Amino acid sequence: MKTIVITGVTSGIGKALVHHFVKQGNRVFGVARNSERLKTLETDLVRENYKGTFVSVVADLASFKSLQEGVRTIKSHLHAGTLDVLINNAAIVPKQHKITEDGYELQYQVNHLSVVFLTLELIDYLQAARGKVLVTGSDAHKRARFAYDDLQGLKRYHALRSYCRTKLYNVMTTEYLKTHYNLSFYTVHPGRVKTEIGTKDTSRFYAFMWRLFTRKGYLPDETVDTYDWLINQDIKSGYYHQKAPRESLLIASNQKAQKYLFDETHKALTPFLTKP
Repeated sequence: MKTIVITGVTSGIGKALVHHFVKQGNRVFGVARNSERLKTLETDLVRENYKGTFVSVVADLASFKSLQEGVRTIKSHLHAGTLDVLINNAAIVPKQHKITEDGYELQYQVNHLSVVFLTLELIDYLQAARGKVLVTGSDAHKRARFAYDDLQGLKRYHALRSYCRTKLYNVMTTEYLKTHYNLSFYTVHPGRVKTEIGTKDTSRFYAFMWRLFTRKGYLPDETVDTYDWLINQDIKSGYYHQKAPRESLLIASNQKAQKYLFDETHKALTPFLTKP
C-alpha cells in the first residue's frame, strides 16, 4: 500500500487517478477547492466499496492561506517516511487576467507557485520514503517563451499564452529539483484529454474551442496507465507521454534559466513556507 497525495481530484485526470489508486488499495489524499464535489467523490468511492482509503483535503491553490491549511491536514495524518507519491495535477485556464489575494497572476500561482509550494512542504516526508513527485504537464509548453523580465506573463496578457508558460515552468522545475533532491521527479504529458480545464472559468468561445480540440482526445481513464507505470516501476526522472520519454522545449534544460525561475519562485514562497 502506498500513500499518495493528488491535487485537482474532483474531475478529469485527478478524479480518474483517485479511483485507480484507491481501487488498488492505496491511501489517497485528494486535494480540491470544492468541498461539495469532494464529498460526492468520497460517496462514490464508498459506494463502489474500494479496498483503499480516501482522505478529503479542502484547499484552494489560488490562496496560500488555504493551501497552508490543507498541508496541515495532510501532515496531521502522516508519519515520517509515509508519503510515497505526490501528484501535482491541478491547473486552471481562466477567461481573463486575475490577480490572487496573494498578489500573483492566477495561473502563475495555481499552475506553478502552488506546485512548488506543495512539493517543498512535503519534501521531508517524500525523502524519508524515497518517494516520487509527478506533475501533470503539457506539450503546450513547447509554444511558450521564457522571459526573465516577465515570469508572470503580465505584459500583453493572454490566457492560453500564460497556460503554455506555466506548463513550461512545470518542466523546468521538475528538471531543476531532480538535481537537488534524492527523489524521482516526472512531468507527464497526458495528451489531448477530454477534461473540464478548458471549459471552467473561461469564455464560451474558449469552451467551444476546447471541446472541439478534445473531441477525439483521450478519456481521463486512458491517461492513468502512465502515472501508474512511473509510480510502480524504476523509471528515470524526466518528461513522459504514454509510457515513453518525450522531448521537451530546449530552454527547459537550460540550467541558468532553471535556477533563475526557482530562485524567484522560492523568494515568492518564502513568507508562506514552514521552512523557508
